[in-house]
This record gives sequence, C-alpha cells and structure tokens, in this order.
Amino acid sequence: MLYATYSDREEAVIRQGVAAIRAYYQDADEQQRKDLLFCLDRYLDPWFGYQLPYAGEIFRFLEEIIVSEEADIDIREDALQLLSDYGLPSGILQAGLAKVPPSLQFDAKICIALTKGVCYMGFNLNDLDKYFEKSELIPAIAVDVRTKQVLMLAYMNKESLRRTLETGYTWYWSRSRKELWNKGATSGHLQKVVSIFADCDNDTLLVNVEQTGNACHTGSYSCFFRQIYGEPVTE
Repeated sequence: MLYATYSDREEAVIRQGVAAIRAYYQDADEQQRKDLLFCLDRYLDPWFGYQLPYAGEIFRFLEEIIVSEEADIDIREDALQLLSDYGLPSGILQAGLAKVPPSLQFDAKICIALTKGVCYMGFNLNDLDKYFEKSELIPAIAVDVRTKQVLMLAYMNKESLRRTLETGYTWYWSRSRKELWNKGATSGHLQKVVSIFADCDNDTLLVNVEQTGNACHTGSYSCFFRQIYGEPVTE
C-alpha cells in the first residue's frame, strides 16, 4: 500500500475533484452514473496499491446516493456495494435508513452492523461510564496506524467517545470552544478509526487511526514537531 502526503495547493485541487465528482453525478444520465461508480470502484480498490485522499468524502457521497429517493435502484445498489466493500458509514446511511428501498434494507443494516462491529472492538456502548469515573474528560492519543507516529493528544467526553464508536471516525471535546468536534470535518483531514485501546487504569485512550492529510492545525503531519530536549532522532 502506498501513502502520500499533499501540499495545501495539491489538497485544494483534490477537493475540487471531489466536488466535480458530485457535480458530474447530478447532471449525468443513468449509464453515466453507473460508469462513474465503476470508476470509483477502481479509485477505492486497495488492489491498485493506493490510499487516495478524501476517501471519507467519497463514502459520504455514496451514502447520500443510497438514501436518495430519486436515484435508480440499480445505482443505489451499486453505491451500497462499494460502501460495504471499502468504507465505513459515517452516519448518513443509518439516519436515512427508512429511505433505503426494501430490497436493500437487509444489506444496508448489515453494512451498518459490520461497521459497528469493527469500531466497537471490546467497547460496550452501555458500559462507557468506567472510562469517566475520574473525570468527565479522558485523554485520547491518536497514533497513525501506518507510521506508528503519535499524531496528537485531544480529549473525549462520553458523547464524543460514543460518536467515535458509532461513526468510525474520531470525535473530540474542545476544551476551549466547549463543544464536540469531528476531526477533519472542515479540513478534510479525517481520522478513520482502526482500533481503540484503554490503559490499565481506564483513564487514557490510545486511538489507532488512518490519518488523511496532516493531523496538526499548523499544517504539520504530527502535533509533536517541536523537540525541546535530547539528541536529534535519526533513522
């Protein structure tokens, strides 16, 4: 698997490309839409050896197609298949499940259930209190599962942890803004959760993620880029 980082200018171009995909879909006929989904299959398929940016936005786009009542049933079925094969529902599918055609309801529920099965990994949504016995906030250390580098330290409350488990993407509690925030929701630098571990005292979380783009708001890959002591680290 090949992973790449992108400059701000390159990411802007890529985001324009995602917007263009949406625009093309809206104006396309049925055959063109099927051709587009076939291209997205190639785009998302790890067999081709690439981890492409903004896959999360493509997954949300697929969810919108699935719950769109105007889309042809075959198109919605193809979109659901792609989401099941390559992605994790972000919540749009679950929220709009009633709009999914009856013939796809079963598969859609399996897709959602599989997502939860992957994300829960030892967590019980009815048993989150033990992680907040000492404080309403718990430190969450995000680590890039590919590079093993520590990306950032943030805090979760019970609701942000719940949303992280339910969506498969990190949610944190901003102590300065006093609100929940979905990491990368505005920048596109999403963190897809691979696994979560609690420490021996259940008062710190280690969150292994697939990081899209850079984790730090400064534009750095990791928030830990200022060395204040010790010898330079060499490979």
